[in-house]
Amino acid sequence: MSRRQRRKSVLFETGLCLFCLRRFVAGNRNIDEQETEAMKRIQTVKWLLPLLFVVATCASLKALDADTARQGVYEYAIEKSDVTFEQASQAILQEIQNSPFELVAETDAQVPRKCLFRARVFVLYDSAYVAQLFEINPLTAPFAAVDRINLFEDETGTNVAFVNPLSIARTVLLDDERCWEVAQSHHQRLRDLITRALPGEASHRQFGKFRKRGHIGKTFGIMAGGDFDKKIKEVAVLPDADFGEVVANLTHGLKEPGVKWGLHLIYSLNLPGREVAILGSSSPDVERKSFLIVKAGSDKSRKGFLFPGIAHAAAYPIEIVVAKEADGVKVRLVNMMYRMKMYFEDAGKMAFAKHMKMPGSIQHELEAQIQEALALRTKS
Repeated sequence: MSRRQRRKSVLFETGLCLFCLRRFVAGNRNIDEQETEAMKRIQTVKWLLPLLFVVATCASLKALDADTARQGVYEYAIEKSDVTFEQASQAILQEIQNSPFELVAETDAQVPRKCLFRARVFVLYDSAYVAQLFEINPLTAPFAAVDRINLFEDETGTNVAFVNPLSIARTVLLDDERCWEVAQSHHQRLRDLITRALPGEASHRQFGKFRKRGHIGKTFGIMAGGDFDKKIKEVAVLPDADFGEVVANLTHGLKEPGVKWGLHLIYSLNLPGREVAILGSSSPDVERKSFLIVKAGSDKSRKGFLFPGIAHAAAYPIEIVVAKEADGVKVRLVNMMYRMKMYFEDAGKMAFAKHMKMPGSIQHELEAQIQEALALRTKS
């Protein structure tokens, strides 16, 4: 039964009980003065039973909302597996081939220097899921279109976590209530893919920032909050451009590492049946610094580890969206400070304040690369 159906069922039962309660109260008022004390007690019990049931159903409704509302950005599927890193990687790749998911990219995350552990991110695409996202919000949907699985090592063994679509889709799709059921079934398919592939301790433990809704508030009341669609920036608008040519130029141009961070293309995905493409960009320096800043984040169990931040590796690559619309081909980015909050807010407010120039610097490099690839960069 879906969340919406369960809510309707609970509300129906509550309404029915309220109706019964009203009838019993009316009956209780008509108790004859000559009735015995025992009969009055029976009537009182009959009056209390539906009241107790109303309380119970309301508690069930509240518990249902509480159970589904609080979601972490990431979720473990497997913890403490004793299979080797490469064995796990091959098992995941094999399972992807037998699933409805398409492998978009397989990329090794850049762990901090002197870290002997490894992390590998698998970028996946599920066409049926993406079609449902586009039905809800075609503007923002591309930013939730790919899934990212993080295979990583730590002191406990081999682990697999993934970006939680129940959290991210809610943010990207502006808390539209339709996204919950869509993301819920997709979330389960993603978990099933991983748990079928690997032996180990199955886990549902979540980490990263826990949110009760998709809307992200401002840090210190001023920094990088608001609705997702208001945080999308159109880096370029090309009125008469050919969509395929724009994507080809970006794919070629973004392969060249950026000047400061070394950001470069990791993948390019054309969405079938749509004039929409998603390009992923990242760099060793961006990843290493991010993992060192976030440390264990909200996952207290990792605080004693040497390099706990690699559990957040699925935060990357960064999405660049190209879309053909009526008024031209548009190249879009999400504000980098906002995106950092989406995936790393559990680093804490002081960490964001200390490194507040980093997101803007990353954004500046990406925008310069995009403009240069499209021959639009303004000469200084």
